[in-house]
Amino acid sequence: MTNILIVIDPEETEHSALSRIKEIPVSADINFKVDFYLDAVPVSAEEASKIDFHIKDRRAWLDQLVEPYRSQGYKITTEILPFRRLYEEIIKSARQFKADFVFKPTRQHNTLKRVFYTPNDWNLIRLCPTPLLMVSDQREEHGKPVVAAIDVSDKDTAHQSLNEVVLEQAGLLSRVLGSDIHIVFAYGPSIVAGRSAIADPLAYQISRDRYDEFMKAAKELAKNHGVACDNVHMREGAPDMVIDEYAREADAGVIVLGTVARRGAAGLFVGNTAEGVLERTNTDVFVVKVPGFEAHV
Repeated sequence: MTNILIVIDPEETEHSALSRIKEIPVSADINFKVDFYLDAVPVSAEEASKIDFHIKDRRAWLDQLVEPYRSQGYKITTEILPFRRLYEEIIKSARQFKADFVFKPTRQHNTLKRVFYTPNDWNLIRLCPTPLLMVSDQREEHGKPVVAAIDVSDKDTAHQSLNEVVLEQAGLLSRVLGSDIHIVFAYGPSIVAGRSAIADPLAYQISRDRYDEFMKAAKELAKNHGVACDNVHMREGAPDMVIDEYAREADAGVIVLGTVARRGAAGLFVGNTAEGVLERTNTDVFVVKVPGFEAHV
């Protein structure tokens, strides 16, 4: 039995995360839980009474919202949950529900907001141990390519394991959506520095060798996961820009990204790719972690 937690955003009118249920056959053996998170935590008996009233009101609204899906045969429960930190409450709810996946609408933020506070979605990307589908407002995913973003430049165990997880999940999604997988790897300028052999023949050869090494590793991963070599793409540039640009060109249905658990500056750098993609793209983003990742929430 698969469990999927769906987060309702009160500021949405289309409820995109809930609508993704339509991509899943009614006959699938899946339990859905739909949560609405109420931005209110009582600090007095009077406030608790008011919150109870709002919870009852929201519960009736939420049940009405999911009724069309229940009438089609989907197995759905609902819950209203007060919160202090939204991302923490979502992670706790996923843990208690034993969710296999979390679906949440994406909220994009302007640059000024990102400077002054860490968006809730970024905290989820960094800390949620459950595979997380950040849902865009695109109407249709079925048949569109699944873009799997990998990193073959780092040979540590965590990154190699993460590449495997990304491609495994991309494979599952491609079968559900009836689509192909396209692998994307973004390489930095230093790898191809000195493209002109005349300017510096030695630097050019070193860069050429590294490019060939990375392409060989990417194609080997593709072969192991049944992805056509023609669907392996390497491009120069910042990873978030490269991934978003290719997803737009391919009219992708989903981007699959991995994040690793790191502290300090390294952790911020790793997280920046997923966060940058999330703020740029108009495509669903599926975020996975290495096996055994635990959130201290």
